[in-house]
Amino acid sequence: MYHYLKWAAASLFFKRNFRYLLLIVFGFVGIYVADAVYEDMAQYSVMTKHTEDISRYLLLKWIAVLSFGALIVWAIFRLGFSQKKRDKKGEEKKKNPVAENDPYMKRLEKFKTPKKLRSRSDLTIERKRKKRF
Repeated sequence: MYHYLKWAAASLFFKRNFRYLLLIVFGFVGIYVADAVYEDMAQYSVMTKHTEDISRYLLLKWIAVLSFGALIVWAIFRLGFSQKKRDKKGEEKKKNPVAENDPYMKRLEKFKTPKKLRSRSDLTIERKRKKRF
């Protein structure tokens, strides 16, 4: 049973953080590609005896590596935020100032979110309990 719980927790984590995990993978692939392109360009410039270009290739490689590294670090920090914090930010945006001033909208909001939902069966159960005591 614990096996299923572990898989459920892992799938929930991957579902919630898929875009950030994808950015992390993209960052590592970008670093690998930047290094491979630098190696190829350095070998090519040595073969063609244009060694003065190697310093530019190295500079471009490190700009790419640092950019992809910053992307990875940003994505890792974004993994730490919980869903509740994101939801609270979304709720602040959803509040409508027109609804606060309009009495009809206030009344509608009261009916949208009742304090206690009670069905017919709940009422009959309560009546029977009151009759017993």
